[in-house]
Amino acid sequence: MSTESLFSRKNIKSQQPDTHRGLLEELNLPPEMISFIRDNSRTLQIALICVAVFVLGWIFYDYYAEQQENKGASLLASAMQVDSPEEQVQILQNVITDYSRTDAALWSKLELGHIDYQNGKFDEATAKFKEILDELSPSSPLAPLTRLSLAQSYEEGGQYDQAIAQYNLLKKDAGFRQQANLALGRIFMAKGEESQARKVYEELLQGLADEPDPGVKSKVQAKLASLDVVAPTSPSPVPEESKE
Repeated sequence: MSTESLFSRKNIKSQQPDTHRGLLEELNLPPEMISFIRDNSRTLQIALICVAVFVLGWIFYDYYAEQQENKGASLLASAMQVDSPEEQVQILQNVITDYSRTDAALWSKLELGHIDYQNGKFDEATAKFKEILDELSPSSPLAPLTRLSLAQSYEEGGQYDQAIAQYNLLKKDAGFRQQANLALGRIFMAKGEESQARKVYEELLQGLADEPDPGVKSKVQAKLASLDVVAPTSPSPVPEESKE
């Protein structure tokens, strides 16, 4: 009986490694997971592609947004260095148009409002500041500064009631409380409402207990003293003596 050769096709095939053991098996994953991955391989591949596209898109958008911010800030800085008012206004408007989603656009709108204010165009300034406030979140650090500009525009335009409403909102911010109260007192005095002005100044003076600058207290005390000055009253008529 002949012995089967060691190099026969049957022996060679039996000695070949098991090609059915793949990477998943090498990772020692549970059989259930391996089956799930293989059964849903196409769906998983599509999901991975979508994730990769999303990540790359986000990276590209973040880079694009950063570039827009830098370009807008650069153009805004150039506007601040221009001597011609007309050219400055034009550059600021270009920032708003070309880089509308950037912080530079907000600052450009604010600066245009200040230009209108300085030129006595209080209605135009008011409209710009209101538009900016509508775009800002209440927690934005730019909101109090914009509200102050809005209140000052109302005040200079003679719209005292609207100015009072804005200053009352502004004084809730600790950094602007003193300035807002001084403005409220000033407006109430202009309206001839001395009792309201006194109330505001007294409230402000109580809040200045720890104020290191004595000049501020003196200013408020002077305002209160001016309210204490009573206009001289005309003498009471002397009754005519009865004729004898």
